[in-house]
Amino acid sequence: MNSLATFLQATITVPTSLPALDVTTLLIRLVALLPLVGGYLLAREGRGNLLYEVMAVLLLVLATVVPFNVGPTTNLTDIMTDFLSRWPVMVFLLGLAFVRDGGYKIVLGVVLMAVSGIILIPTH
Repeated sequence: MNSLATFLQATITVPTSLPALDVTTLLIRLVALLPLVGGYLLAREGRGNLLYEVMAVLLLVLATVVPFNVGPTTNLTDIMTDFLSRWPVMVFLLGLAFVRDGGYKIVLGVVLMAVSGIILIPTH
């Protein structure tokens, strides 16, 4: 028997009821995606506008620390602490934004990238 005939003879069961939808969890997950989407849009539209690129870097780094599954132990202080602990990566990405902007800002961008690289290089 060929595979098409086998496929056509297969039975499919469709669930009769949908599981309950938790609206609060759904809204929290959508809010958790806002820094990622906002950072992407600012980076995409901010070509040539250094302020938009800086804000995009900050939002994209924030997107790395916002938990997707928020529980009762999640609080804003932990998120901000994790965000601030990623400052060497933020400095590196800001350096890339400055280099991309061009002109005399390339020098500042290279300095920012070098400083963050020195901080991020393991010393052991």
